[in-house]
Parts: sequence; structure tokens; C-alpha cells
Amino acid sequence: MTVLEAVILGIVQGLTEFLPVSSSGHLLLAANFLGVGQLGLGFELVCHLGTLAAIIIVMRREVWDIARKPLAKPMRLIVTASVPTAIIAGLISVLFRDALYGNMLVYCFIITGILLLCCGFAANKTAPKPLTYPHAAIIGAAQGIAALPGLSRSGATIAAATILGYPRKQAARFSFLISIPVIVGSSIVEIAFNGIGGGIDAPALIAALISSFISGLVAVKFMLKLLEKHSLDGFAIYLMLLSVFMLLNDYVLHIF
Repeated sequence: MTVLEAVILGIVQGLTEFLPVSSSGHLLLAANFLGVGQLGLGFELVCHLGTLAAIIIVMRREVWDIARKPLAKPMRLIVTASVPTAIIAGLISVLFRDALYGNMLVYCFIITGILLLCCGFAANKTAPKPLTYPHAAIIGAAQGIAALPGLSRSGATIAAATILGYPRKQAARFSFLISIPVIVGSSIVEIAFNGIGGGIDAPALIAALISSFISGLVAVKFMLKLLEKHSLDGFAIYLMLLSVFMLLNDYVLHIF
């Protein structure tokens, strides 16, 4: 992998980690388009570390408050969401391993688009309301299901929260917060079993880390600003069009 390819893939990861279009699905598409083959988990880990740094910087006040009061309700809500995430994502990795390589990608894109449309139909209240533990668990379950490539983690969690009656911006902030333990946990597991890098040269890894960090910063700030006044319908339309293109492309390839 060249440094330029690593930069492009890092940008894709950083943007799509927080835009509701599925980072894992778009990384698979970008890797195929660039001809770099299947990305190793070590490379994805480096990109995730870049997006982790981005979310911590943008939400540093919330992160600091939670760190200072680890037994307060905000931390308990995050733990409540993280438990079903870990259980469901773990089951998917064992029972649906083939799906992790993109076998269901186009159908998961379609499901994500439908979820985003449902989010648009939900009334967008402006005043935040207290998040309950059962709702946190439901949002965490949505995050776990989004372990499937093509199902957007941010899209699934924001849609779940808005359908449950929370304002879009509040839903996004909680979605971004509960991504932190997921990224940290998966990073620890990956480092423990496979190390960092997966045989990719250090310059490419550094380039991917920096580009995912910068694009992640842009994506988080963009999403928080966007959701103040706008729905996610545009992303839903994009995913539907992308799915149609992928289905038609696959159909044409089968003919010829």
C-alpha cells in the first residue's frame, strides 16, 4: 500500500465513521476501487485510533466530566449501552463471519437508508430529555447490530434514539460518546491478538492515522451542526442510489 492510498483510505474512514453511511462498508468499497485488496484489521485499527482521537477532542468536555465522575449517571448510561453492543457484535463475529467481508454489503446499505428515512419521519424535538437506561440499552443494541459492514453505526444509533423520541443533536452526541468504548475495546483486542499494522509500512500507517484523525474532526463537527436543523434524508438517498448502482453493476457483470 502506498502512502497516497493510505491517505485516501484514512479520509474515507474518518468521514464515514461519523457520517451515517457505514465506515466499514465504504472502506471495503474504497479498497476494492484502489486495488489494494482486503484491508487487514491492523490497518483498520490505526484508522480507528485516528477517529478515536478526533471524537475525544471534539467532545472533550463531556469526556472530561465523565472521567471525573465515573460512577455518575452518564457513565452508567454508556456502560448500559456498551453491554448489548459487545454481546451482539461478538455474536455477529462468530455466527456471521462471512458477512464481515462484505457479502451482505448492498443489503445492509439499503437497511441503513431505511433507518435514516425513519429517523426523518420522527419528530425532531429541540429540548433534550433525560435518557433512560432501557433506551440506552436499545441504542447500544443498535450499535452492536451495526457491526455488519454496510450498517452504519452512527446511523443506526442516531435513528434508534430519534425514534425513541430524543432530539437529533442529543442522539448524535450520545452516539458519538458510546463509540469511544467500542473503539477502545476493539483496539485492545486487536493489539493483543494481531498487533498493529498487519505488515503495512510505517509511513503508510502514519499517513492513515493522520488523515483519519483530520477527516474525523471535520465529520463530527459537520454532523453536530447539520443535525441542529436538518434531517439525514440526504444520506438515505445517497445510500439507496449507491445500492442501486451496486446491484446493477453486479447484474451487468453476471451477464458479460
